[in-house]
Amino acid sequence: MKDKRWAKISAFVGILGGPLALFFLLSLFAAGLGASRSGAMLSLALLVTTFGIIFFVALKSAHYYKADKRVNQVIANLFVASSGVGFVISLLIGSANVPIVSEALDWIMFAVFDGSDGFERALMLMFLSSILSVVSGIYYAICLRKFKELD
Repeated sequence: MKDKRWAKISAFVGILGGPLALFFLLSLFAAGLGASRSGAMLSLALLVTTFGIIFFVALKSAHYYKADKRVNQVIANLFVASSGVGFVISLLIGSANVPIVSEALDWIMFAVFDGSDGFERALMLMFLSSILSVVSGIYYAICLRKFKELD
């Protein structure tokens, strides 16, 4: 029988990480409007780190509770997919500042997000990813009732 440790961790990371990612996303947008390169780089680094932590916790908990009937696999996979999208997009945007990789990433970003509103689409996907992180964290918190206390 699986214990509820990873469900607790997933609930905590989802509920806390989603608003934290939203805050870093808004601070990235504000730094971009204020033309503060150092503020934008700091916000982007914190955003990549936050989405990375959320993604790896979601991946571990989905793998840990794969055969467990107390955790719905649809929500667990949604948590992995949404946090993975947020992590990959924030990593692509963050890696665009590396001189060697920037030309290839410009081509990838142009292929994925065509037109002039590509950055807007990327921000909206990260926004949706952070909202789904909160929803999945709340689901894991609700799933904690299904686990019996170990004496």
